Amino acid sequence: MYKKILLILVGILLVGSACASDSATQDVIGTILEGAEECNEIKFISDLEDPEIYVDFTQRSWFPNDQTFYTAEEYGTRKINFYGDEFYDFAPRGNYVFSGETLSYYIIVGTPKGKEDIKEVFLTKDKKSIGKCIEIEFPWGGGILLPQYSCIVSDEDYMKLYRCKMIVQEDWVGESEIKINVTYEKEPEEETVWGDILNFNPELGVELDGSISFGSVEAGSSATSNSVKVKNIGDKGVILDMYIAADDYFTSGNELAVCGDGNGIKYDQFSYYATKGSVDSGSNDNMYPGLGEETGICAARADEFTKMPSHSGEIQDMCRIINHLPKGSFLNQGDFMSLTLRLDVPSNCEPYAYTNGQFHVVGRVV
Repeated sequence: MYKKILLILVGILLVGSACASDSATQDVIGTILEGAEECNEIKFISDLEDPEIYVDFTQRSWFPNDQTFYTAEEYGTRKINFYGDEFYDFAPRGNYVFSGETLSYYIIVGTPKGKEDIKEVFLTKDKKSIGKCIEIEFPWGGGILLPQYSCIVSDEDYMKLYRCKMIVQEDWVGESEIKINVTYEKEPEEETVWGDILNFNPELGVELDGSISFGSVEAGSSATSNSVKVKNIGDKGVILDMYIAADDYFTSGNELAVCGDGNGIKYDQFSYYATKGSVDSGSNDNMYPGLGEETGICAARADEFTKMPSHSGEIQDMCRIINHLPKGSFLNQGDFMSLTLRLDVPSNCEPYAYTNGQFHVVGRVV
């Protein structure tokens, strides 16, 4: 009994010290102490028969790679977790990850034989080891675990805290389960019941369902195309942010045929109108050009058509298709937009079939 009272006093003393030195720690420890009344029974690691593994579900964190960083900055919130690591809260994203993205997990291992009995903590993917976890300092100074850790009290002689950081590899594809394993000097290897199921490097795809035709158009007139579907055909819940641009169009009958002020129809003679459920591109004002790009030209005219930018091969030079809403241009997997194009033919355009060119629709993963 004396031993149990001593451990509780140690925990309270450490909490008092932490509260005096750090306000963020004070909030967390305060919550732990207030929650102690929820414990029907307080256990002590030193009195347990077997080791215990505690996963801190509250601090699991995600960090983007070089490509998805722009999405995270635009639509997410950068934060610092309780263990001092940067992460992003990013609600629109599904449960998928790409190579170079990072997930961090925080694990406390306690053993009645003392912390020297803890040999190694490592991550597994589908039962195979993918990397060791690194021991880190307890942010509250150690010494107490209450109710989110099963109402168990201990001190640093009986437990260790680990950061398990997983960097997604390029050859990981499909759904897999991530777990934590612990090996001991005097105990059998142990695996967490908990697992994190993720979809690794899902396939991305955009499909244009239908072919665009303006029919026969006279010089000095305008024509509207048939409507086609722009569809996200990517894998399992992947969200894409949609962009568009156009080439100049030339004639295969006479590449030097004059149309306007050049030998072909310039990209800016084309414009587009897109609908997606309750929203459309008719209010485009380039307020949300998307992912940090600023084209500055993607605003709808009075007729609600938006002029096409020239396709340079770079997404920052394209128009975000619906750009007056923060998430207006998002397409979930399986969803589509309806797209209609308009062609304004210059008055001095020689009568040829201008068919050598393309419209480019690109989806950028969210």
